[in-house]
Amino acid sequence: MMPPGWSEFFRQLEYKLNWTGGILIKIPPRNTSTQCSKCGYTCSENRTSQARFSCIGCGYVENADFNAAQNILAAGLAVLACGENPLGISLKQEPSVSASVLA
Repeated sequence: MMPPGWSEFFRQLEYKLNWTGGILIKIPPRNTSTQCSKCGYTCSENRTSQARFSCIGCGYVENADFNAAQNILAAGLAVLACGENPLGISLKQEPSVSASVLA
């Protein structure tokens, strides 16, 4: 369960995004700070300190927060590409012209 402050933050953010036509995609934070955004290898030893990420799989080194942000971005884009958004508007691309018209 989220602390009350975060719940209010998300409520306000969702309200503002709905007002401006945006959507809020909540990505679970689990493993985002220990997964390599380059090769996908996940290991707690990848996070060598609070600020440093160093993948023991491929050797990628980056700021830990930046690496986690890249993983969250990728997960959000995957939701947009493959799923339905929280507003219930389908994001799946369908042909705009029927196949019989093209033949």
